[in-house]
Amino acid sequence: MTQTYLQEKQLKKKRAMKGVYAIIIAGIVFIFIMVKFAISGGVTEVLSFSKMPNADDAYKIAKEFVTPTIRDGNPSFPDDKYQFGKKADSVFIIKSYVLSTDSQGETNRTNFEVILKYNGGPKFLKKNWNLVDINETSE
Repeated sequence: MTQTYLQEKQLKKKRAMKGVYAIIIAGIVFIFIMVKFAISGGVTEVLSFSKMPNADDAYKIAKEFVTPTIRDGNPSFPDDKYQFGKKADSVFIIKSYVLSTDSQGETNRTNFEVILKYNGGPKFLKKNWNLVDINETSE
């Protein structure tokens, strides 16, 4: 009788350890999803494992590089009027324009072409991109 009691106790201990392992694995998966959500751009990117940026991602970063170069205040970028090109090795070319208002109230249009290189990592962070070239012309 003591033999069966010890066997049952050992069997219960094995089942309990399997449950503990299952909880630990579920916790690791949960932490991975939460970390991915925290560093992603939002809910739509949580389950997306694609790391390559698209045209909109490159355009957002290009705007961040162009904004400090505009002398006039209040720069305004058109969100749907840009041209996008991709070269090999994560190099992106963005062509668009920015409207800004000077101190006299006149609206100025500056055309720009930005060449960016994506280095990997979260695509919405400016530090993960290198500015290869920027050309601006005022009209």
